[in-house]
Parts: sequence; C-alpha cells; structure tokens
Amino acid sequence: MVDAKKVFPLQIVDVHGLVYSGQCVFLVLPGELGELGILAHHAPLLTMLQAGEMRMHLVDGSMEVAFLEGGFAEIQPNGVTVLADVSLRIPDLNPTAIKENIENAKTAVAENKHSEIDFLNAEQELRRELAKYRAYQKYATIPPDEKNEYDWQRPPAPEAPKIHPSALED
Repeated sequence: MVDAKKVFPLQIVDVHGLVYSGQCVFLVLPGELGELGILAHHAPLLTMLQAGEMRMHLVDGSMEVAFLEGGFAEIQPNGVTVLADVSLRIPDLNPTAIKENIENAKTAVAENKHSEIDFLNAEQELRRELAKYRAYQKYATIPPDEKNEYDWQRPPAPEAPKIHPSALED
C-alpha cells in the first residue's frame, strides 16, 4: 500500500476531452529541456511540453505510457493537470505512417524553398514524428506479458481534420 502522502491527483486532457483522471505516485513528462519527474508536493510550475512519452506510475504499482504531441503542464503541490495538444496510446501508433511522415518532413526541411515559418513547421513536424517513432520502437521491444495496456476512457482519436484558411472565408 502506498502512503497517501506520496500520492497526487493527475488529470490529463487533450483536444478530444478528458483522457485520464486518477491518483499517481510518480509522473514523467517530456519537458522542453528534457524529462521532468514529478512527485507529490512538487513546487508550483507551469511548463511547456514537447512531443514525447509521458509515463504515469500509478498507485497499484503499474506504469502506463502515452505519447503527447506537446502541450502544457500545471504542477501544483496538490496535483497535476496536463493539457496535451494530442495524446495517443503507444499501441495505436502506426510505424508505416510515421516513417512516411518522417520522410516528408525531411524533404520539406531539406528543400527549404518556402518561408521561415514553413521551415519551422516542417522542422517541428520532423521532431514530433521522430519522437513518435522512438516511443513506438521502445514499446515494441517490451515483451507482451510485461505491457500494461491502459484502458482509456475514450476510443483512440481520429486524425485531426486539415483545415484550409480559404474554407473559413465567407
């Protein structure tokens, strides 16, 4: 049994709604400057998150892993709230699609024929896809009997629709 003083409430929300709400013993987040380890009674902190793995060490001793495509985290002594751009279950990652996205992003970065903003977007996409691929490779090496499949409260989110600015005009 885990000491109640070593547990904190954790809420994870992404663009599709509540992903997780429960008690956590230790949380690892992909911070902008590296991984952040969070325990109960952590000093207050508001931080940006980059694309990468989020590891939740739960009260029952299990560890759950999710992939975040960036976002923010609010850490307070009495709990943590993660506002993710998108959160994905590692088993739902498609390595074939990821490899294709990596190649497309590499091409866009290498060509650099567009504005600086286009270059930065392509570079950010490349980093996000590489982080996804690393997370998938790491997950794939775990023996099946050791994988803890987190029972998410919602089905995997479909890809966000592509919105073109011209479609928003009257």
